[in-house]
Amino acid sequence: MSQIEAIYRNGVFEPLEPVDLKDEQRVRLSIEVADKGAIEAWFKCAAALREEILERRRGEPVPDSTLGIAEDRMR
Repeated sequence: MSQIEAIYRNGVFEPLEPVDLKDEQRVRLSIEVADKGAIEAWFKCAAALREEILERRRGEPVPDSTLGIAEDRMR
């Protein structure tokens, strides 16, 4: 892994994709602000993946982990 997209929120960098690192692994970050086009492209890709998942499930309920994520972030 050499480059990932992340968002900086509340003093923490949050990866926007899975990372293959051990817990508490030290890394060196180089910061490059993403331009508006890169952000829009990421949202477009995320929307396409969402549609693909919904199509594969064909009407089956999709698990919603929103509450679990919110609880985790409030800790």
